[in-house]
Amino acid sequence: MALTTLEITSTTHAAFLPEIWADDTQDAVEFKEVLSKLVNTKFEDEMAVGRILHVPHRSNMATQTKTEGISNTIVFNVITQTNQDVTVSTYEYAACLLNAVVQAQSKYNDRKALSDKMGYSLVRGWETTIAALPQSFSQIVGTYGADTDYIIIRRAWQYLADAGFVDDTSDQADNDAAWVFSPGARQSMFGQDRFVSRDFVQGKSGVETAKLPSLYGIQAFGSNLLRSPASGQHDNALFHRSAIILVRQVKPTPKAQYRIEYNADAMLIFDLYAAVEAEQPTETPTTASGGAGSSELEALGDSGAVLIRGQ
Repeated sequence: MALTTLEITSTTHAAFLPEIWADDTQDAVEFKEVLSKLVNTKFEDEMAVGRILHVPHRSNMATQTKTEGISNTIVFNVITQTNQDVTVSTYEYAACLLNAVVQAQSKYNDRKALSDKMGYSLVRGWETTIAALPQSFSQIVGTYGADTDYIIIRRAWQYLADAGFVDDTSDQADNDAAWVFSPGARQSMFGQDRFVSRDFVQGKSGVETAKLPSLYGIQAFGSNLLRSPASGQHDNALFHRSAIILVRQVKPTPKAQYRIEYNADAMLIFDLYAAVEAEQPTETPTTASGGAGSSELEALGDSGAVLIRGQ
């Protein structure tokens, strides 16, 4: 009896071969929340109501020389102080309409998964809003696309030290200031012994940990959400906590409603916030002018923050 050359194949047997959907999903990566934890959020409790936060400036006062004699009277000086207005107006949300048929037939917990993704999108919004601020810093070091070397790091540190924002009286890292670098900037620093070698770093080396040590007493952080003006370029930064104000008047808040006209559940998460560069009165007092009741304008700057251009 001759053997047949026919066989059962995936084509002839297609009716018996099921398609299987994986029990788990392949989710988009979510970058870590970094910047919003490093800035000034102390005004948030005060903004339970209201739209505009007024932050008054208070300058240092100058001394004057007193000459003996009753004819040499005291000169009273006034500094005309202003305030910074922070308008809480960034109103962001993420929303979706989850169909009843999908809820009945899907094997996944779509409600929870979608809620988690919407929550992440709002936190990501804080990060990218803060990351857009360094481009306006007046103190700038480095070159876009170039390595971030120790000379650039030293000069950035000096800006904050000159302005009095560096605590060099403690052996511990200054928790009120932070370096923030992109992956590109960090990899350029990993290639320099001063930042990773055990000759300069206590404990495990940067090659082993893929982390930068505290630099000149200030802790270093990495962020994947820093502003990138062009490919291979990022706005890295060094800043004191007081240099950036973040007011989250409404933190991510979920809302849900069954919509009978769609037979679907409407899901929404929203927030309301403001993130701005702080106006900082300079340490140096305004020059006292002569004459009774003399008045001067305050002097403002942004000496607590440095833009570090790099990879």
